[in-house]
Amino acid sequence: MTASLPARSEVPIAETWDIESIYATTAEWEAAYTTCEAELPGLARFRGRLTANAAVLLEWFETMDRLGTLIETIFVYAGMGVSVDMNDQEAAGLYGRAQGLAARLGAAVAFAEPELLAADQKELAALLAGEPHLQTYRHYLDNLFRQRAHIRSGEVEELLALAGEPLGTAANAYQALANGDLTFAPARGSDGTATAVAPGTVEQLLHSPDRTLRRSAYEAYADGFLGVKNTVAALLAGEIKGNVFRARARGYPSALEASLAAGNIPLGVFENVIDACHRHLPIWHRYWDIRRRALGLEQHEPFDIFAPLTPSAPAVPYEQAVEWVCAGMAPLGQEYVQTMRRGLLEERWVDRAVNLGKEGGAFSAGAYGTRPFILMNYSGGLESLSTLAHELGHSMHSHLARTSQPYIYSHYTMFVAEVASNFNQALVRAHLLKQNDDPAFQIAVIEEAMQNFHRYLFIMPILAQFEREVHARAEAGQALTADGMTELLAGLFRRGYGAAGAQDDAREGIQWAQFSHLYGNFYVYQYASGIAAANALADALLAGEAGAAERYLKFLRAGDSLYALDALKLAGIDMTSPAPIDRAFAVLEGFISRLEALTAK
Repeated sequence: MTASLPARSEVPIAETWDIESIYATTAEWEAAYTTCEAELPGLARFRGRLTANAAVLLEWFETMDRLGTLIETIFVYAGMGVSVDMNDQEAAGLYGRAQGLAARLGAAVAFAEPELLAADQKELAALLAGEPHLQTYRHYLDNLFRQRAHIRSGEVEELLALAGEPLGTAANAYQALANGDLTFAPARGSDGTATAVAPGTVEQLLHSPDRTLRRSAYEAYADGFLGVKNTVAALLAGEIKGNVFRARARGYPSALEASLAAGNIPLGVFENVIDACHRHLPIWHRYWDIRRRALGLEQHEPFDIFAPLTPSAPAVPYEQAVEWVCAGMAPLGQEYVQTMRRGLLEERWVDRAVNLGKEGGAFSAGAYGTRPFILMNYSGGLESLSTLAHELGHSMHSHLARTSQPYIYSHYTMFVAEVASNFNQALVRAHLLKQNDDPAFQIAVIEEAMQNFHRYLFIMPILAQFEREVHARAEAGQALTADGMTELLAGLFRRGYGAAGAQDDAREGIQWAQFSHLYGNFYVYQYASGIAAANALADALLAGEAGAAERYLKFLRAGDSLYALDALKLAGIDMTSPAPIDRAFAVLEGFISRLEALTAK
């Protein structure tokens, strides 16, 4: 009999996030929507007058801060409703309206940046010098003028803003398909028992000690996407062509360079990640062979990657996870830990329920002035504990940036986003290994670490290479077909597994259809750069380096007030060098050696 997932309405409220803390009712959301919408026509009063005097310029910035906060809150609330139940049509309606409103707001303010760029920089500097409150916006203006060559006229910028909503259709359709409409055959274990397969359950099934169940879950999940491969290929091709369109519209040589330029990241940083991951593939080949021997297999296959190496991996109830995460993060101080604990136990930051229609994976969400919410599917093992620690890194980064910076700098770029999350995991992992020397527990903790490194330093760099190639093909006018993309990705995985692994090319290659990350333009390489910086910073703190905690917290509080690379230098990391990535692989290799010794016993 197939185990079914509960409907959203059936899960305990304690396992859900407190979305009502944003808007108590949908009526309140509607009121905020109406308020924001009513402001749009009045924005035209600023057109042609932005630099008339300091008072007008300040009023413009303050209006943008206020409306930015409002539209962000409207958008986050609507998105939270959809992500917990893709089948909720009312929530889907709110989300679609929020997207439309955001696009209209973007179009209404599109004249501003071209107008500011047309101003004389000396006159603009004089305006800033004469009004102390304008000093807040100096970094924003520096960043704007840095991109001057790629900002178009007001009319073109308005069209690009209006295009944002239709260009987002592919990503929205993918989410609706992958997390709502797409169904999967049940997985069957060696005893014949059937278990439901869904984005929120497949990871747990792949951790089963039952190889028959693992294989069945892996095949069912892959086959679900293979069954709609042409549809998903069309969606991903649409997303990629949108990236190419935006890059060309702004005069960038490629979509990759356009993406990097947004965060002021040199192309060499991306190339460092890809090069380091190539150079260190033998480390992964060694790991696959150690796992093959430990599991007693003739051939290690992809569905064996998460097979447990010990039968006694600990169960970790949510409340225990909270205690271990708080203990692990203690080096960052009492205030940091108390804020986390309150959010986890009292303020319902975390939506941890597993229910029908809920988005798979995990993420941190929120807006300026709201709580930093977390979506995940908590399954009660070390992997869930680690995911919780990871997302709390994002949430605490957001919390500290939002409470330390004005709205305009309350975000942070994607390049630094994965630093805080992996930093938390590194500290919690170190705490767990130190507090329990039982070999089975040690193996379980190291296995969890390896799964994290596998995602960040194996899967994501491979996807980054895939992403670079498919964008290059689109830029050259070549077709992006399901079979062509599957063949490309299967080849990259085959090189990654080496002689120690075997793979089903169709099922491995279709993974391009399983990652929503590919709908974020050149996002995935930043997982590797993020884990590299995180482990270097965690090493410094765990080694007792003077001032390490203070420097790290300063980095978190900086938000977007500095360029990403400068913010990391503030914490003591230079990501223009390959050294941090090599250091991350050294940490990885250390775990592998430790695991080899433990499993040999």
